[in-house]
Amino acid sequence: MRSVLLAALLASPALAQEPAPPPTVEDAYPSLLDGTLSVEGDLADDETPQTTITNAQPALPAWFAFKQRFRERTGINFGGSYGVLVQNYSNTLTGEDTAFGGKFTFNADVALLNRGKPNQLSFDIAIEDRRPIGTDFAPLQAGILAGSGLPTAATWGDFSLGITQAYIRQTVAGGKFQYTIGKIFAPNFVNAYPFFDDNRQFLSLAFSTSPTIASPLRGAGFVVAGYPGGAAGSLYVKAGMFTANSDDTGWTVDDFFNRNEHFYFVEVGSSSFAARPIPIHARGPMDRNNMHVTLWYRDPLKPRGPGDITRPQDEAYGIAFNINRMANDNLMWFLRGGLGTGGFAEINLTGGFGYRPSSRTADLFGLGVGWSKPDDAQIPVPLPFNLPDQVTSEVFYRLAITPNFAVTPVYQFIISPSLNPGVDTLSVLSFRARLAF
Repeated sequence: MRSVLLAALLASPALAQEPAPPPTVEDAYPSLLDGTLSVEGDLADDETPQTTITNAQPALPAWFAFKQRFRERTGINFGGSYGVLVQNYSNTLTGEDTAFGGKFTFNADVALLNRGKPNQLSFDIAIEDRRPIGTDFAPLQAGILAGSGLPTAATWGDFSLGITQAYIRQTVAGGKFQYTIGKIFAPNFVNAYPFFDDNRQFLSLAFSTSPTIASPLRGAGFVVAGYPGGAAGSLYVKAGMFTANSDDTGWTVDDFFNRNEHFYFVEVGSSSFAARPIPIHARGPMDRNNMHVTLWYRDPLKPRGPGDITRPQDEAYGIAFNINRMANDNLMWFLRGGLGTGGFAEINLTGGFGYRPSSRTADLFGLGVGWSKPDDAQIPVPLPFNLPDQVTSEVFYRLAITPNFAVTPVYQFIISPSLNPGVDTLSVLSFRARLAF
């Protein structure tokens, strides 16, 4: 079974609120380095007043209002969530057709210097725990073992409680230059777009960061970003470097400095929010009218010890693109694709849309379809057959019961699952629930 991919692997609300007011000097350059899988992005999204099935006016629960007042007094922001996900597979290679997983997250953000000013220096930390509940495999692993060439739940994996992100970040030069350094979640920065958070939106890796990118996950690194064209321009540039040896809850600083095994990327794009305040539930290139191209490279990887069947690995490299645009105030479409080596897929192309009912701003409907050609070179043992190309479709509806509790039924239909050539199709029925606190 696909050992390299199992070893290597373990979506911010996308639609706009009301039109933004004219920018001030401080917010002319929105942060390019926060999304809902980052600490600050996750906190900011949960603290945004929303309308739901139980409240017709934008509401913020009393607990969240208290946390806002606490942050204003102390410079400390905190919060978290607990989610559960159950997936049922129509076919499986293991005989276990159901996977049940849980995900706990606690986030904290502390202003270290210049509190409340545009150049505030902040320290962010995320503590997480992810595990199967009553089943042998978490949904991440179970989807692959069911035969899908792409994980059917991109980040619902299995690791014990620990620190998964810890970094400093700052915006300087009047917002024109931004940086993040520390232990960070690399996919939050590489080829990200508004629907890539599988806690809130699509579950399949087909619709998150491109499956052609051999990106590390959680480890030491840095990202810098800026607007070279000035506050009135739409051009942005983002670049980063991470250790290729990530660790979910461990520290990888030694790997970054002592092992010549790194992942690099450069992204150039156009952001409709370059001259406007912080956009729709997420920041930077994950805006409602975005185009970007991402170039990346990963060094060759040496075995880490005897019996390491996932290595050696050759150098990996590729290119990916993203286009997402608003069709009207409540509908966003996207088109994404990539070409690369070393990832889950050699080539992929996906498209779809998200729709937010105007009467319930916390709800979201999404539909996506994607094609991927698997990278046979990542299989550690020879196979007597070629892996077929896979077509993945997914539809979901996130129903917000209250401003901090949502349930999401999800259905994935996979044609020619790459890792199970013995079947023509694979159906995955999922139910996700998330409570923010």
